[in-house]
Amino acid sequence: MWIARPAVDQDAPALFELAQRATPHVHTLPRTRERIEDAITRSADALARPVDMPGDERYQMVLERPDGTLAGAASISATAGAAGAYFSYRNDVIHHVSRDLGITNNVHVLTLSSDLTAHSQLSGFLVDATEDNAWAGPLLSRARLMLAAADRRRFADEFFVCLAGQTRADDSSPFWDAIGRKFFNMDYLSAERVVHGARNGTLFVELMPHYPVYVSLLPDDAREVIGQLHPAAAAPFDILSAEGFEAERYVDIFDGGPVLEAHASRLQTLATARKLTVEPGIVDQPAEACLVASTGPLARFRCTMANGAIELDRGRITLGAETLASLRVAPGDAVIVSAA
Repeated sequence: MWIARPAVDQDAPALFELAQRATPHVHTLPRTRERIEDAITRSADALARPVDMPGDERYQMVLERPDGTLAGAASISATAGAAGAYFSYRNDVIHHVSRDLGITNNVHVLTLSSDLTAHSQLSGFLVDATEDNAWAGPLLSRARLMLAAADRRRFADEFFVCLAGQTRADDSSPFWDAIGRKFFNMDYLSAERVVHGARNGTLFVELMPHYPVYVSLLPDDAREVIGQLHPAAAAPFDILSAEGFEAERYVDIFDGGPVLEAHASRLQTLATARKLTVEPGIVDQPAEACLVASTGPLARFRCTMANGAIELDRGRITLGAETLASLRVAPGDAVIVSAA
């Protein structure tokens, strides 16, 4: 069965190979072997640490095929901007009024904002481009929220994810060229490499303009890409939209890509998550596809998509032997179950 689980040290070589095949700037998975190993270590430390409220924890997940090889990776941070603040551009409207001339204008501006600081952030989503399993992407993406369901104390009530914006054929960004390049004095991909995909710290306070950016003054190509997706981000967008995320007020400060937000109560995985007791058996009708994740120590967290016979009134779910073996749970154990 396909399994999503926390990354371990032995996954570093496979994660490095995945990262080398990723589209530049679209995926925020660490790209160097050293940074991948650091991400795994940081994740393992966070999983082992007792947590009463969300802090600087970042959890690295992987997607494992039935044959044990890795097909993808994704991460979730307990709080964005834990080391300072997380910056994005907020879509605002400024009202300009001249009573003498009888003119009223509503002007679209972008305001540098740290509103998303302390929200939990989904990032680093990457599924092998050669993978055509329809469940692979949704399982990997939603497993991060199943981890949150397993221990809600570790995560905020608000979640967001920043998706890649449109770029030119040469991977340059019209949005970055119109704004960021003026202040960083470097091209888009170079700037992304310098900040390693981060959107926090004093870097942006020191270099980016603090005053609103008037959208009407930007070049046409920069205005056109504000809030627009890179084609490679279409699949994650569909998964997140089905989950309950919406693009509302914010765009990325680098490429103008959309920032999707949602309260935990609007997210399907968290809103439908229940803790049920496992009963072994042959899963006959009525059965339904659902997400199932192990409970217990988070370092041994495992999540899969399976058919189960759910009896909410009795607080139990019947699962087949293969599912129990894949999750490494035994009859009588508790599992987290969420609607597919």
